[in-house]
Amino acid sequence: MDVLNQLFSTFKVSANVFHNGQYCGNWAVDTSGTQYMSFHIVSFGRCFVTIGDGSQSWTLEKGDIVLFPKDVIHCITNDESFAVEKNLSSSKDYQDGLEEGGTGLICGYFAHNHPLVTSITEHLPDAVILKREEIKTNKAGLFWLLEALMDESLNPEKGSELILGKIAEAILAMIFRQHLPSETGVLAATIHPKLSKVMEAIHADLDKKWTVEQLAEICFMSRAAFSDLFKSVLQVSPMDYITQWRLSQAYRMLADEKVPTLHAALACGYDNESSFSKAFKRVLGVSPGAVRSGQAEAVH
Repeated sequence: MDVLNQLFSTFKVSANVFHNGQYCGNWAVDTSGTQYMSFHIVSFGRCFVTIGDGSQSWTLEKGDIVLFPKDVIHCITNDESFAVEKNLSSSKDYQDGLEEGGTGLICGYFAHNHPLVTSITEHLPDAVILKREEIKTNKAGLFWLLEALMDESLNPEKGSELILGKIAEAILAMIFRQHLPSETGVLAATIHPKLSKVMEAIHADLDKKWTVEQLAEICFMSRAAFSDLFKSVLQVSPMDYITQWRLSQAYRMLADEKVPTLHAALACGYDNESSFSKAFKRVLGVSPGAVRSGQAEAVH
């Protein structure tokens, strides 16, 4: 299983489209503040977007997409001066057709229920903006996914909500594949000439009691040189990464399979329930029992 498959199956990212309609007149929206990864796709018309302090802005047209991996403050509006007050205007559906001068927006978020998903999003920029013409020229697969999404949004039928969500999930996977940096982070380590075999070994043997020396031997490096390289790429030490990866898998076992805490502990290389529970609470901020019972607070 490659790294994107592992990440998506571990973090169980799902897309939810919360808006599919058109804005007319003067309008401005900001969907930040929920801690979700949000996205906006222009299905027709034109608008403008800015993030943070507004020092930089972009024009979005039909087929353009903006993704906010870190839930930054932003403004999407028809007013290039960004003078319209945000979140006061209501949108209209497409029942009476497209409004002249209006802007169609497909807005959604990518939800998950895993505390370690920020270990991936922290390596992404505050905003990822993809232009339709560039996508059409360089990324044919992504282009046709966006075309399908826009067609479904403008011509909704039974099951459209489900279809829009599934297409959006595929779009996110493709954006991750293209925009996760190749210098730092998990994806960078999996394609690194020296670290790739180490990452494969760590991910393949969840319960193996690795030492730094054993991992260094895999890539024919000294212990010190390996530790320095690993930390420079992944921003954490080898043993801290192993702990995070094991506990991320344990979280899924407890949340989805409802396995006993001891079962999860042994499967992830811990000798006893006590040490596992302490590590789990320290790293993930919640107890194994709360996750297993479904009482852990949802994470966005």
